[in-house]
Amino acid sequence: MQSKLTPIELTKQAIFNFENIKECLKGLHEILKITIPSNNVYLKIGEDNIEALYQNFLKLMTNETGALEFIAKVKRSEIDLDIPLENLLK
Repeated sequence: MQSKLTPIELTKQAIFNFENIKECLKGLHEILKITIPSNNVYLKIGEDNIEALYQNFLKLMTNETGALEFIAKVKRSEIDLDIPLENLLK
């Protein structure tokens, strides 16, 4: 299925999605800081995971050839997109 959006509209949408991802990661970090004391190991573990997620996302997006192949595999249902978070994403 081809998108009916123009390349400029697609770029704007991608930038919008990227900004949403950044805001979600910031929100997760704020929740961790509010709910977990600053000297708690779980805060550090959570921060490390948020940082790793962001870095891996950036690496994926800057690997144009790999990202395009990944997208193709997702479209062909070759990649399992399910993240078992106790049925949170259903």
